Amino acid sequence: MLQWFTGLSARLARSMKDKRGSGTIIFGLLFLIPFMTFSLFLIESRLLYTVKNAADDAVTAAALAALKSTNPVDIAYGEYMLDINTARETFYEYLRKNMKLDAGMNPLPGSIAAGAVYVEEFTVYNPGSYPTFCSRGTYIQNTAIHVVVRFKTRRAALKGLFGEYVDITIHRDVDNYYNLQEE
Repeated sequence: MLQWFTGLSARLARSMKDKRGSGTIIFGLLFLIPFMTFSLFLIESRLLYTVKNAADDAVTAAALAALKSTNPVDIAYGEYMLDINTARETFYEYLRKNMKLDAGMNPLPGSIAAGAVYVEEFTVYNPGSYPTFCSRGTYIQNTAIHVVVRFKTRRAALKGLFGEYVDITIHRDVDNYYNLQEE
């Protein structure tokens, strides 16, 4: 194997001395390096998009579980009141399960997070507090839960170019859209 590399390097050295083919090698390198970097960027951006979608699904499922933390019969007949503490506890419980986090909101093996997960905003909108807009501008017109979650995930490639971690922020406003009418 060493002879193969030695032979290849000797040929390249002879080719560069003769100036034959050096333009092709330089042009090839000038084309190949940006092309490979752009390809890695595209692959990594799709991977990070998939990670963000998985986290968004985890946050949405936890918020839906928190909405269901009240009596389901009350939910079916229109406006209902959520207990803020019960909804918060339920949300955190399911967020920890969905994102594979420990009790301190730190990642367990297999988690998509690379550090602690922070719930920056958690607001319950009960009747009387809507219609309104959440802090991020979404119109709230039903009993809803507003949540903003932030965490870091590891970058798969291009670490030296853009840093090792990527910040991901998930904003969700979750409510129930159905209403069962009594006859």
